Amino acid sequence: MKKTSVSKHLSVLILSSLIFSTPCALANNTSSELPEFALEQIVVTANKLPTEVFKTQANISVISREDLEKNHYTDLGDALKTVPGVNLQNYSASGDNYTSNRLYINGSDKIVVLVDGMRVNVNGSVSSVFSPSELSNMDTIERIEVLKGSASTLYGADAVGGVINIITRKASKDSSTTSLSTILGSANKRTYKIMNQGNANDYFWTVAAQKNELGDYKDGRGNKIIQDVDTDTYDLKLGKKFKDDSTLTFNYQKYKSDYIRPSTGGLKATTKNFGKKDNNKLSMSYQNKFSKNLSNQVSLYRNVNFLNDNYLNPGSVWLMDLETRGFSEQLTHTSKDHTVVAGFDYYQDRVNRYSSTSYGTTDAYQGIKLTNRAFYLQDEWRFAQNWTLTPGIRYHNHSEYGSNTAKSLTLGYLQNEKTNYYLSFKEFFVAPNQFQIYSKYGGKGLTPEKGDNIEFGVKHKFSDTTTVNFNAYERKADNMLAFNNTTVKYYNTGEEKSRGWSVDLSQELSKHLDLMVGYTHTTTGTETAKTYANRDGYIPTGAWNISLDYNQDKFNAVLSAKGILNRPGRKVNATKTASNLQSFWLYDLAFNYKANKNINTFIKINNLFDKFYTDQMYDMNPDGSWYSAQGRNIQVGVEYKF
Repeated sequence: MKKTSVSKHLSVLILSSLIFSTPCALANNTSSELPEFALEQIVVTANKLPTEVFKTQANISVISREDLEKNHYTDLGDALKTVPGVNLQNYSASGDNYTSNRLYINGSDKIVVLVDGMRVNVNGSVSSVFSPSELSNMDTIERIEVLKGSASTLYGADAVGGVINIITRKASKDSSTTSLSTILGSANKRTYKIMNQGNANDYFWTVAAQKNELGDYKDGRGNKIIQDVDTDTYDLKLGKKFKDDSTLTFNYQKYKSDYIRPSTGGLKATTKNFGKKDNNKLSMSYQNKFSKNLSNQVSLYRNVNFLNDNYLNPGSVWLMDLETRGFSEQLTHTSKDHTVVAGFDYYQDRVNRYSSTSYGTTDAYQGIKLTNRAFYLQDEWRFAQNWTLTPGIRYHNHSEYGSNTAKSLTLGYLQNEKTNYYLSFKEFFVAPNQFQIYSKYGGKGLTPEKGDNIEFGVKHKFSDTTTVNFNAYERKADNMLAFNNTTVKYYNTGEEKSRGWSVDLSQELSKHLDLMVGYTHTTTGTETAKTYANRDGYIPTGAWNISLDYNQDKFNAVLSAKGILNRPGRKVNATKTASNLQSFWLYDLAFNYKANKNINTFIKINNLFDKFYTDQMYDMNPDGSWYSAQGRNIQVGVEYKF
């Protein structure tokens, strides 16, 4: 509890500095005296328009290409864990060998995941909209944009917690580059990668393949945990830029996995379950600029997710064959005072086949389709000096639950190049997914979740080397969906309230040393299920994200820390051992050395102090069903470019 107290005092200190220092900073710097800042990272997720991160009227974080190269994340989930406000719980060392790995933003698992702006949600799985571990070749990613907060108008009424947009790489110069990589590490980790990307005569391409293998691992107490993962990923991106400023892009992603997992979880588990995954994503988009002020984007996509878990045991197979097909059309018109975005979204979720024998009985259905159609309109109106007002509305039609509208309104004030304020109100609507409707644990009598999210934020640059962001939100929802372990049924729990705030600081301490500190505070719960606070402990009350980045010529080192503070819920308090895991800290350390322009080498130590912990909260009793995380583990790698 001492760590919690210290963290609270530190978070209050940072917040106080922001509040009380801002007036002084503004008083000493008029708009004509502002310093020249370095170029800002450009993002597109906040309002579907290229905008500097600092000028967005939203709480958004970016994992850049440089971040990916320095930190050598194993997969998308590994990268997302470093983003304040994002929580991911994997079963075992990675999420490759299971499907219901939970992903939350601002305490909500109702999020939208995109690849190049196109939806890749798995609607119909048991408890996860997306498995980040299945996007594992980080060489193909340019950046990851994480929008925290409701984004109902532009991305769907189910974007309650936020949006994750993975932007893939595209060569911009007339050239061709090939890279070869090898990574070896603990738990018999072996990764081999090859990628070629280029641009010539207005054509651009990326071709990549990766082989990844991982075996049994040890947790922070030396317990051997069953795990075996053998995955293959393939990426293909082809595009053509035309003379009229239009672009046609084709994308294909393939992920295959053979895995072994403990049949019951638990430190003492010796029985193995064998499983397979076979997923692919196919998309095509066409961007056209009709005139200086009017542009259009049309997208088509198909996502296939196949899981066959425990296939060697016919009496206990878990099989999911899911597919989503979608189409979107968006027009954007820009004038002196208005930027209008209007569009149409269509996607259909299909269950080709579902079968499981959980709770000792068979649950199977197939041939199910759920169709979603939506029209949306948003206008960013620049009125007066430095003020914007952005109203929006989304009309949504669900094949099972009918029509609904979600409205939004954002007020922004860019006081000057150093201070940006925003205040927003956004509604959302979340229909039950296929599993909740058609499995024996649910039913059509369930009611959609409805609610709204109020958010306030301020971004301030104290100098050209120090930036602080503060954000606070309150979310209210009716008819929340939950699972009752006693009746073994999904039900509507009633009203849920969630409140949170976050503050993050980015500072250049010296020419060679950069600091990032972020703290997130979240509380959520329902009146009818108070013992299930913060998703029964899946969401920590407090979380710290800290990193120190040192650069010197050819050498780079990154020290990262993540603090989990006060996980509430029944599972945490079940045993004395579990109560010791309410709060803990994890540290990672990466060293990079660029031998020359063609060769990069690295060594990374994860869980530096060999902490015994778990991401999962399914059962906090190590003598029961227990999914402890990997202890200290080391990776070494080399990359050659030519």
